[in-house]
Order: sequence, then C-alpha cells, then structure tokens
Amino acid sequence: AGKLRNDRVLTVKTPLDLSIQKRADQAVEKTLRQYGDQYEVEEAAMVILDPDGALRAMVGGSDYGESQFNRATDALRQPGSSFKPYVYATGLAAGLYRPDTKVVDTPICIGNWCPQNYGRSFTGATNLTVAVAKSINTIPIQISIALGRAMGISHQANAAKAGRAKIIELSHRLGITTPLTDSVSLPIGSAEVNVIDQAAAYAVFANGGRKAKPYAAMEVKNSSGEVIYRHADEKPEQILSTQVVADMNYMLNKVVEEGTGRRAQLEGIKVAGKSGTTNAYKDAWFVAYTGNFVGAVWFGNDD
Repeated sequence: AGKLRNDRVLTVKTPLDLSIQKRADQAVEKTLRQYGDQYEVEEAAMVILDPDGALRAMVGGSDYGESQFNRATDALRQPGSSFKPYVYATGLAAGLYRPDTKVVDTPICIGNWCPQNYGRSFTGATNLTVAVAKSINTIPIQISIALGRAMGISHQANAAKAGRAKIIELSHRLGITTPLTDSVSLPIGSAEVNVIDQAAAYAVFANGGRKAKPYAAMEVKNSSGEVIYRHADEKPEQILSTQVVADMNYMLNKVVEEGTGRRAQLEGIKVAGKSGTTNAYKDAWFVAYTGNFVGAVWFGNDD
C-alpha cells in the first residue's frame, strides 16, 4: 500500500511449479476417471505447499470449464479424522500426553452422544501412537475432557467444552481461518474447514512448528525493477515447540507406515499424514507431508 504510487506495471515472482501443477491436475483427473463411478464422486480439490507455505500447485475442481468455483479455497467441508492431529497437538502442547502415553479405548458419552469407532468395536488399553494410527474416535474426545480437567473443571461436559475451546484456539493458530462450530463431535472432525487451511496447518508439523501462511507471491517489483515486496522478509511465529512437532511427526509417520494411511507410502521417503472420512462417506480427505512438500486432497460432491 502506498508503494505503487502511479505504477500500474508490476512483476510478480510466484512459487507456482508448473510441473507439480500438471501432475496434480492429472492425478485428480485420473482418480475421478478411474474411481468416480465406483465411489459416486464427481469433485475434488488439492493444494500442494512448501513447508513454509509457498503455493506450489492448486486444483480447485474437476473441470474449470464446467465450474469456476474454487473448492480448494472456498468450499467448507467436514474434515473427519484429518482434524484429529490438531486435537493431539493440543494434548501434547498442554503437557498431558506423549506418544507412549497409555490410553484406553472404551465407550464414552457426553450427554446422550456416544461416538462409535469405524469398526464398531473398542480396542481397550493402548497408547497414543496406536490411537492415532488406528484413528480411534474415543481418544480425541477423552483428550478434550482431560484438557478441561487440567484447568480444574470436574464436570465432564463442562470440562469437554473447555477442552474444545483450547483445541479451537490452537487450530486457528496453526492456520485454520474459518470459524469452527463448537459441538461435542468437534474433536473427531465435525467442524467445517477448507483444503488450503488444512495444508497450511499441517505445514506447521512439517517445518518445525512455525506458522505457514499460504502465499502466492515471493516478490513484487515495480516498473523500474525495484523490489517493493519480498516474502522472505516476513518472520513466521513459532506455534508449536520442537518437541511437540517431533512427537507429531513420529505419530503421523506411523499412520502411514502401520496405520490407516499405508497406501501413501513412498519408496525411500518418510511420509507423515492423516486420512479423514465423514458420515455416510460424504467427504474423503488425505493431508500429509514429506520433508519437501505438504499436500491436502479432498474428494466428494458439491451437494
């Protein structure tokens, strides 16, 4: 602002990588062509970032000619289990949990709401890493209660509500920009988010704990060639401690190596991430990262 004066000619250097963009477009197109009918899916969205938030590629839908609506930035969808890492990070950051902390997967109710696991059964005694890898639903709910109890609130429903407030607060600090609707099922992913925010939030796990606001301009020059903006000049805030990040990386890598995300393994490259599906399979997500890139992918239907 004010730096342009009467200048109307700008040169903007972007981090967009055309080869990654082409691969992203092809991957979405191929997957929809191959599996769209089988899974009754017509739409998809994808965002690929560098761990610092640089936008490398974005797919806003299956066909730009048919619909210009950008599902990567504007569609609000339930994240399902892909939201759980924010819950786990809140528990770790509060000092209440570590990856080897013993937890018990057992029926739990808040009021008359009782979450079920995917397989309708309960695992019993396990540890936090296994709970993440198997995407157990009761544990994020227990974490929300434990967060509230650590604040001195003994009543279960009130403790859960206070815990959810902490989870919402950290989710926003990590990079979720949309208002998160508080409900008892928030810790298992009922509050709507968008694809680019999910990529940005996971980028914090990928980069050592720093805020990674997505950006599409590395530098801007005016018509006489002076640099009037440089993204590198911005210093990102440290959101999570390196210990919490190391623990999250360990657990989210186990999801891919031993848990629900095995199909995302890449030969010779460590991958960490989390899948998510929502009620009646309305949404399918995978959000993940390597040392080089962070990606968020969503498949579903507009209606």
